[in-house]
Amino acid sequence: MKSTFLKIGVILVSILCLGLGSEAFAKSPPISMLIQVKGKIEYSKNGTKWKKVRRNKFLFEGYHVRTGEDGSAQLINQATNMSRDVGPDTEFKVTQHGGELISGHLSKPSKASGGLSASLNKRFAKAQRYTTVRRSVDKKKKMKLKLIKSVTLSDAHPDLVWQGMGSDISYRVHIDGTPHMVAPVNDKIVRFKVSGLSAGEHKFSVDLIKDGNTIYKAKKSSELNWLGGDSLAAFNKGLQLVKSSAPGDDFLVANYLEEQGMTVAAMDMYRKYFTENADDIDMYPMLIKSYHDLKLADLKKMEAVKYNQMLDEDG
Repeated sequence: MKSTFLKIGVILVSILCLGLGSEAFAKSPPISMLIQVKGKIEYSKNGTKWKKVRRNKFLFEGYHVRTGEDGSAQLINQATNMSRDVGPDTEFKVTQHGGELISGHLSKPSKASGGLSASLNKRFAKAQRYTTVRRSVDKKKKMKLKLIKSVTLSDAHPDLVWQGMGSDISYRVHIDGTPHMVAPVNDKIVRFKVSGLSAGEHKFSVDLIKDGNTIYKAKKSSELNWLGGDSLAAFNKGLQLVKSSAPGDDFLVANYLEEQGMTVAAMDMYRKYFTENADDIDMYPMLIKSYHDLKLADLKKMEAVKYNQMLDEDG
């Protein structure tokens, strides 16, 4: 009897481990961020293997940072938005309180200018769920299209996106009841540029068309918020604050766009950032999360596989 229960226990543990995958070992959100990086600066996940810091860098608990004789930066605590100056020939360890000095100079904390990423920690923790690669079983399923429930667009960021369903499928987009046809694409993403909307809330849905016949008709509409007037002015003011706080940092721009519900624009900016900064493995789950939010299942799975491979190679 005992051996039977033992076998069952082993099977259950195995199933649990397969289901959780990398999610079981997901890391906590970043503690701090280095900005205004100058000169020679390096970071290490374990205090032994060091990598160069060439731009703004998110830091996790336990990471080590050291500067050369010409190195300097500002260390921002994500939770408190307090800033500390990092001097030359300095080494510190990242802790819950920001930085534990090992040698050199860290100034006393002072209030940082601007809020760099107010809600990043919660969204990063959520993003970890989507890095798990689960085995899929090939089954014939009824053709169905999933859409994001709510998205914000503007004149500067007018694209709706959804998953490509095949080169023989076209689409009928309904915006406030008005239909628009979209031709088939041989791509994992279909884009439709929206125009002519007034500021405020609208409804949209997408039907699937094959050989002139509707093979899937959306049962529910999603929400589309078009920015204009005071809302657009407030959005642009916040965007300029982010850009002035960390000039040239596409990741923080993407983070702000995501905060504002501009999920498509955020995805595009994340894609640009990680194309140009392929070594920033730590924050890659944010790109995967954007695919999840936009219901781009194929890209989400593909990038989750890539992310886990990068972790294996980096380890």
